[in-house]
Amino acid sequence: MKAGNRIELTLENLALGGEAIARIDSGMVVFVQGGIPGDRGIIEITKRKKNFAFGKLVELIDSSPLRITPRCEYFGRCGGCKWQYLKYEDQLQFKQQQVAEALAHIGKIQDVRVNDILGMESPWYYRNKMEFTFGEDENGQLILGQHYSGRWDQLLDLSTCYLQSEASVELFDLCRDFARKQNFKAFSNTSGEGLLRHVIVREGKHTGNVMLNIVTSAEYFPQMDRFVRYLIAGFPRMTSIVHTINRQIGQSSQGQEEYLLYGEPTIRETINDFSFEISAKSFFQTNTRQSEILYQTIQRMADIDERGIAVDLYCGTGSIALHLASRAKMVYGIELIEEAVRNAEQNAERNHLSNVQFYCGEVRKVLPEVVPLEPDVMVIDPPRAGLSKKVVKYMLEASPRQIIYVSCNPATLARDVAMIMDGNYTIKEVQPVDMFPHTYHIETVVNLIRV
Repeated sequence: MKAGNRIELTLENLALGGEAIARIDSGMVVFVQGGIPGDRGIIEITKRKKNFAFGKLVELIDSSPLRITPRCEYFGRCGGCKWQYLKYEDQLQFKQQQVAEALAHIGKIQDVRVNDILGMESPWYYRNKMEFTFGEDENGQLILGQHYSGRWDQLLDLSTCYLQSEASVELFDLCRDFARKQNFKAFSNTSGEGLLRHVIVREGKHTGNVMLNIVTSAEYFPQMDRFVRYLIAGFPRMTSIVHTINRQIGQSSQGQEEYLLYGEPTIRETINDFSFEISAKSFFQTNTRQSEILYQTIQRMADIDERGIAVDLYCGTGSIALHLASRAKMVYGIELIEEAVRNAEQNAERNHLSNVQFYCGEVRKVLPEVVPLEPDVMVIDPPRAGLSKKVVKYMLEASPRQIIYVSCNPATLARDVAMIMDGNYTIKEVQPVDMFPHTYHIETVVNLIRV
């Protein structure tokens, strides 16, 4: 069997990353895009490895009883929410199962109970941040939308999206309309020519604040003032308009310079009665309502009182640190991004919390400075790649009574939790939280205590 071959298979399960799993008679596992458990169809092999293969569903013969009609007209083409063909209840069940399987198979951690995943009452319009990209269609017309599934060289022009708010869709439409009327050109990574790159909309779900960030390849365009007036007239409750300049080749929306065109430099949001200021570059959980559930879960798990010391690694803008500081004697946060640290300090001041201190730098370099503080609780919310062995070493040297690991990647979570357990810790609780409905992404909180 090799790439290009086609074979009829029945799909059995869903793997981490969203692919379905099928097995060939020889026992080889095939990871299949576009299918769900119970489907039977023709699978085209796209890549062959020694012990497994990748494929895609090219013809559906028998549809799974789990399969439903997706709500979005762009489903299957857009690279966004890939699980809309599953009922939300089934999505939650598969996510919980994947966390348990990752702990068992990757971490080799047996007999661990995983709590029922905390899902959303209404899993639509939940994102507080959405990024669209400018491009051109085959006729040379300017378009604004998302990349095709699996393609970074093709864009899908979007007029609806059920993950972001209707207000965001309205703003994207205004930007596209204005750009077309002005005959603007999208930036091309191939030629390095063109002006428009991205539009990013951030929204305070509880406050109603709205920020629009227009990302271009040049410092100024003659119609900039007219563009601002056009947006404000079309969307009067706009709070902030930011202009980001990115002169580099690539897909990133991060720029080298940033200018405020209208309103305030930040928008405000509230999470569990805490107030946060969010800038254009700030990291903030994209699902506001589930963030409240996530932070309540961490707060509930944290065994700390007014005499206790906590450390928050990869603290971002301080969301978790602030939740801990409302109960602890002192909280220390460590974060690499300087602007995020400034936001965290401002957030602490805004919420009248003086018992929190933030360090800027790499965790592996700063953590040894914090080790002598003898923390009672250590919370870790690392990037998807998880923790390095050196960071785990320093964590174990600090020897906190409790470690709370927050992760958006069950695979690296399982690997890292196994290393922590080797340092004389045991799992007390595993709690998945669904931060990303209709996608395969999973957020999990693991509570570990020293033995």
